[in-house]
Amino acid sequence: MVALIPPPEPRTLLPPLLACLPTAFVSPQPPPALLPLLSPILRQRVKILSSVSASPTESWLRLLCWDAGQAERLQTLVDGATFEPHPVSGEIELPDELPVRYMRVDEETLRSRVILPEFSLKVIYLWCPDDQEGGGPAWRVAELLPQEGNVDDGEDWSVSIGEANARQKDRLLEDALKAGEAADQAKNQKEEEEEDDDDDYWAQYDATPGRTPANKTPAPNAVSSLQQSEADYFSRYGDVQPAMDNHDPEEDQPEVGPSSLNGDMLAKLLQRQFNGDEADKPTNTSNGVATNGDHAGLNHPRPSSISSASSEAVARLEQEAENQSAYEVGVKQHIGSSIKGLFRLAKATGISRSDFQSLVKTELELLNVSDDD
Repeated sequence: MVALIPPPEPRTLLPPLLACLPTAFVSPQPPPALLPLLSPILRQRVKILSSVSASPTESWLRLLCWDAGQAERLQTLVDGATFEPHPVSGEIELPDELPVRYMRVDEETLRSRVILPEFSLKVIYLWCPDDQEGGGPAWRVAELLPQEGNVDDGEDWSVSIGEANARQKDRLLEDALKAGEAADQAKNQKEEEEEDDDDDYWAQYDATPGRTPANKTPAPNAVSSLQQSEADYFSRYGDVQPAMDNHDPEEDQPEVGPSSLNGDMLAKLLQRQFNGDEADKPTNTSNGVATNGDHAGLNHPRPSSISSASSEAVARLEQEAENQSAYEVGVKQHIGSSIKGLFRLAKATGISRSDFQSLVKTELELLNVSDDD
């Protein structure tokens, strides 16, 4: 439940305060009647600083103002003013009109202001709901300031407490909107910087020419799979030189010299056995048997040299390596191009880089789970 705050009564609050001001020039200590009129914070300030004052002639009047420059001006104004009490009532006379203005600083702080043009003073009051030392909830003096004439100080004061509360809510809403706009601007700026960094990152891959270690036709740059079919894409890697050393030291070896081994030794052994079993049979040239007894069907082919056999093995290995290298390079560049295309597609639809990376990471983790199963 919100407690009802009564408006201040200037004709009740001001006379006790004005009666205490002339005593500042006759005593270094504030009068006892002054302390209950002050707010708890200002009361502690006056108590402590007036008790430890270095000079006995220094007035406690300056302690009623928080600004040092205005405090000196305040003492000058009070020194030149005349606070004469009324001959009948015994109180200091006040103007007929004493308008009060209000300001809601926050939810717990409500201030009021009263201007005294005759004395060039301005009194700022603070509503203190829990001031037991001062006598309970009431309006207490928060600060005493000099006021030149009846000119408004330009602060946002209201004519009523309700209007002050409404203005404070409007200020809170305005500050929240400004904070939200500032946060949105900072977020947009950060996203633009991240997009620029991403563009620079991917531009490095676009500017890198496709090449292989060999001096043959380099592999073409990867093209987005969204614009080209996979068959056309992989067909461009047919002429890629495999990443192998194209020099085989075994090919430089000299021709193998004469050997004692005969390639037709097995044929001769079989011929001897055949001649022993078929000694009495005539030679039939029409069945492929020569007149000298050699069997033509038992002559086995042999490689011309060790060097030619090694060259054929190396050629087969190079062919397999070429096929494997072409597939591996093509698959890797296809994966990179696909991720690049997916990132640009996500960025075009409004997905940020962090969300895209989180999505790819989640898919990879799910892939690991499926591999484990």
